[in-house]
Amino acid sequence: MKISKLFLCGALLLSLVACNHPDFIKVGESYQQVMDQLGFPDSETKMPDGTIRVVYSQQPMGPQVYAFIFGPDGNLIKKEQILKQKFFIDNIKKGVMDQQDIDRMFGRYCEKRPNALSDSYSYMYRYVEQGMPMALYVDFDNKTGKVIDWATTIDPWSIKGDGGDKGDS
Repeated sequence: MKISKLFLCGALLLSLVACNHPDFIKVGESYQQVMDQLGFPDSETKMPDGTIRVVYSQQPMGPQVYAFIFGPDGNLIKKEQILKQKFFIDNIKKGVMDQQDIDRMFGRYCEKRPNALSDSYSYMYRYVEQGMPMALYVDFDNKTGKVIDWATTIDPWSIKGDGGDKGDS
C-alpha cells in the first residue's frame, strides 16, 4: 500500500512538472494562462505595435530560451526557441545594443565571466545547434555596457562535464 501511494505521489509530481514547460504552451493561450503555467518571465517588453514579448530562460541547466509574443488582445501569437545561430546573426547588434537589451532579448544567462585583459565581461548562454552542445558569449564593455562582440563555441560544460573551466586544475 505504501509503495503504491509513493508511486502515485511521484507520478502526480512528475505530471505537474511536465505541464510547466514552454514546449507545452500553445499558440492562442492567453497571457494569464501562460503566467499561471510558467510563472513570471525573465523579461517582459511592451512593443510599439501593442504586442508584448516575454522571455523564459532555462539557463543555466537547460539549453533553451523561449520568446513568446502576445497580441494586443492578450493571446499568444508566436512562440520561438531563440538560442540558435541565425537568431544571433539577425539580432545581436555590436556597438548598438547594451546589457539591458541582451537581458531583455535572452533573459537569464548561464554564466557571467570577467575579461580582465580587455576591461570587459561576457554573458554565456548554453544551447544546442544541430545536436551539438554550444555556447554563445556576448561581450560587453565595462565602462559603457555596450555589446563589443559575440561568438559561439563548443559548450565548455559539455567538455569537462562539471560546469566548464572554472580556473581549477
